[in-house]
Amino acid sequence: MKASLDTDILIHLYLSGKKGLIFSFFEELYLYAYLYERELRNKSIKVYDSVTTDIENGHIKLITNKDLIEMDIKGLLERYKREYEYLFDMGELYAVSLAKAMGVMAFLSDDTKEDGPHDLLVRELIEDVIPFAFYELLFLRYLSSEITLDEMYQEFQEINSKSIIQYPMNFRSRMLRTVRRFSGRHGTERDYNWICEFCDNGQIDYKVKMQGLKEYMNKFF
Repeated sequence: MKASLDTDILIHLYLSGKKGLIFSFFEELYLYAYLYERELRNKSIKVYDSVTTDIENGHIKLITNKDLIEMDIKGLLERYKREYEYLFDMGELYAVSLAKAMGVMAFLSDDTKEDGPHDLLVRELIEDVIPFAFYELLFLRYLSSEITLDEMYQEFQEINSKSIIQYPMNFRSRMLRTVRRFSGRHGTERDYNWICEFCDNGQIDYKVKMQGLKEYMNKFF
């Protein structure tokens, strides 16, 4: 799966030493030059330098205007920017428009505030782009049995304590939100079908995993 990157999730995962989380699920990661040169450099020079190394190593593909012209999608991206400019801030606008223009399925962002880019994409105000926050990627690792429930909680807390200090996220509320999102009863048909396909491909018993998570969550009342 391919993904377009927002700056906040890069900052959170690189500062907490968890950047491998994005590389474990996505074979190609794209970062628009505006976000890299303007937003990332201004927000965290340390993360900017680390991302620069990963760009040079080919782990992240930096997309410039020249690249868009060569792919013959510059006009398409500009059209999406005009269509979505009332929904997003500038950086988010570029990242989501890039995903749409390139036909990239996933958008990685930790901006999960109400009416933020993650929230709007979960609600399918824009079609064909599925958003993932860092805690949803941890959830997928748990489903895949790459980490245990305790390890998922520990990694969540490490990301919080090292990179989301001012407005830390709550583990229980984020997991409940994730479970609702990917459920047949409360989630969208798109997300439920996606998680079912993910589990089928990984030979994952979704009901068993959800029961285990439900029991684990009782610890956090």
